[in-house]
Order: sequence, then structure tokens, then C-alpha cells
Amino acid sequence: MSSPTDLAAPRTEAAPARSAGTGRAASRILVIMVTAVLAQLALVAAFTGVLSNPTLKSAEVGLVTQGPETGIPLPGITYQPLASAAGARQEVADGSLPAALVTNGKSQTLYIDGASGPSLTAALEAEFGAAAQKESAQLTTRDLRPLPASDPRGLGTFLLGIGWVIGGYLGMMLLSRALGSRVRTRRGTLVLLGCTLAYSALSAVAGVVLMDPVMGVLTGSPAQLIGAGTLIVFTVATFTAALMSLLGMPGLIIAVGTLVILGNPTSGGAVPAEMMTGGWRFLAHVLPTNAGVSFIRSFAYLDGNQMNDPLTVLLIYTAVSVLVLLGLAIRRGAARPAAPAVTVTPASTPA
Repeated sequence: MSSPTDLAAPRTEAAPARSAGTGRAASRILVIMVTAVLAQLALVAAFTGVLSNPTLKSAEVGLVTQGPETGIPLPGITYQPLASAAGARQEVADGSLPAALVTNGKSQTLYIDGASGPSLTAALEAEFGAAAQKESAQLTTRDLRPLPASDPRGLGTFLLGIGWVIGGYLGMMLLSRALGSRVRTRRGTLVLLGCTLAYSALSAVAGVVLMDPVMGVLTGSPAQLIGAGTLIVFTVATFTAALMSLLGMPGLIIAVGTLVILGNPTSGGAVPAEMMTGGWRFLAHVLPTNAGVSFIRSFAYLDGNQMNDPLTVLLIYTAVSVLVLLGLAIRRGAARPAAPAVTVTPASTPA
């Protein structure tokens, strides 16, 4: 018969194990809480750094002089000499330049591209208006690409782009969870890519339907916008999948940090790249969030002009991400040990 001491012994031995498990759980909770707080602070710092004091930093403006005049040096503005007023109007109308100044003595005309964003055009008008007043010149402003009445602040492209970016990484999180460990194989990776493409197309159609016939914000070019949306969602989703496949949960954190914490403030929705400081302006030109918003804007406001740069950025992210996913899947398949061969011994027949 066991004594009370013998019966109590297993509980005493299990106590350190329970204590260690509790300690590990507490450490994980602490790490999660600290990571979340740091993400909040990083997002606030990024938005504050971009939005706190937006001023002209690197705006290129066309210049046509019909006399000996030269462009007045203005902070944050560089001039691109143009041959004629007609050429200036064309450069602004197709989105190549946000503005162009045509001078002829004391008569000046400032052509602006309203689709480049109210913040940028307002800053340019203010700078050239003040300069003309100092010179006692007459300045006339003409908007060659006014924003539509349904979207007077130009936020429709920004909001649609951000929605598609969020949908991209959120959809990939759910797809990866639904498919489970199968996504780590070659076949599973192909299935994941196929599901991602279908999801991207569905997201694009839903977004365009919401913004065009339902809300009437972005009207026209539905086919082009659906194509743009499909590429944006697919790019973001495969980028997230590649990082998760490489690094696991830290990869997801890096993806969200890249796309949201760094991507949202530099997306060009509230502040254009021409009004960002050097580091933020560089990120605006290389991150997929800004590329997505610019890609949408090229179809919604510019008849497909100025789509090459954002399209190139999106395609580079997509190609590299898909290659990483397929490469990792092939590598895992090669590293998986082959199943041992089974030798079947025929049964002996009785003599």
C-alpha cells in the first residue's frame, strides 16, 4: 500500500514543469505586447514624419520663356526648360509634370495637373502666386486635369489602393491558414498561387463595383481598374507569402511593417512624393503601396499615362515573390528524405 508521501511525489515533480510552461507563456505574451506597442509607435512616427510639415521638396516644373526671363529660384522647385507653350500643356496634361510656367514679360500662365493632388497644386499655386506678386506680374492659373466632381480631393484612388493592399496581406493570411502545411510543397504552392490569383480578381471586381456604380467615386475605365486591382492584390499577397515562407511569423510582421507602417504614410494619398523629405521620398518610389495608388491614379485620372513606373515596381515585387515561393518549395521537396523501399518476400510453397 502506498504511503501519502509516495502519492504526493508525482505532483512535486510536475510542479517545476508547470512553472516553466507558465514562464514561457508569460514571456510570449510580453513579447507580443511589446511588439504591438512598437508597431503602434512606428506607425505614429511614420505618419508624423511625413504629414507634420509637408512642403515642396522636389517638384519639377516645366518652364517656357518667351523673352530673356529665367525661372525665379523657388525652394523645392526645379525647372525643366520646354520649347513651347503647347509642349508645356502636353507635358502637364499627360501627367509627366505637375505644372508648367509660361512667361512672357509680366504675363505668366501656370498650367497645373489637378490630378497630381490638391496638396501639391495648392503649394505650387502659392509659391508662383507669391513670386508673381513680388514681380508685379499677372499670373493666370489653368488646371488641365481637374479632379472629377465625384472625387474633389482625389482620395478615391488612395482609399481604393489602401483597401486592396490590406486585402492582399489579409487574404494571404487566411489562405495560408486554410491550406495549412500543404503550402510548403510544390503542389501546395501552385494551389496557393492559383487561389491567390482567383482571390485577387474577385477583390478587384468587388472594389471597382463599390467605387463606381455603388458609390460613384471613380467612374470610367472599369476594365483597366479591375486589371490594376488584380495585380495590386496579387503582388501584396505573394510578397506576404514569400516573407512568411522564409521567416514564419516574423515574416508576416515584416510584411505588415513594409506595407502599412512604411507604405501607408508614403502612399501619396495625403502628401505627394514631391513634398516628402529624402528618405520618405525614396520609400515612396520603391514600395508597392505607393506604386499601387499611382497605378490606379494613372487609369482613373490620366487615361493610362504614367503607368510604366508603378507597373515596373509591382511586377518586380511579384516576380521575386513568386520565384522565392517556388524556389523554397522545390528546395523542401529535394531535402525531404525518400521513403524507404519495401522488399516483399514471396511466401514459400509447401513441399
